[in-house]
Amino acid sequence: MAKITQECNDFITNHLAYVATVDAQGMPNVVPKGEIAITDDGAYLVFADLYSHQTKKNLEANPNIAVTIVNPAAYEGYQLKGKAKVIERGKEYARLSEELSGRGQLNHPNAKYAVKVKISKVNNIGYGAKE
Repeated sequence: MAKITQECNDFITNHLAYVATVDAQGMPNVVPKGEIAITDDGAYLVFADLYSHQTKKNLEANPNIAVTIVNPAAYEGYQLKGKAKVIERGKEYARLSEELSGRGQLNHPNAKYAVKVKISKVNNIGYGAKE
């Protein structure tokens, strides 16, 4: 399991993210997410899903996910990979909503569910970054 550094966390919470999933037949889907957050001591990434029903369907069929966060003007960014879990209600959803209040969209009136990603790999994809 990978953990997010403070530098990566600061970058992630201030830039647009793109979430990539794949359905059961292997068809990819990529959607932008305006606000994501890191939780549980840097081990998990969380975002609310407001409109993308395909993301949920894909994750229910295949929990593998990639999240890319970029600043195109500076040629810098990160890619996080892991396994996602859809959380629609209950104690964990309430805890995440409270913890991330004001930092994400879990309290947004249109939030349908949360996606919690156990991060397994972090890649710096910025200009000149070494893998």
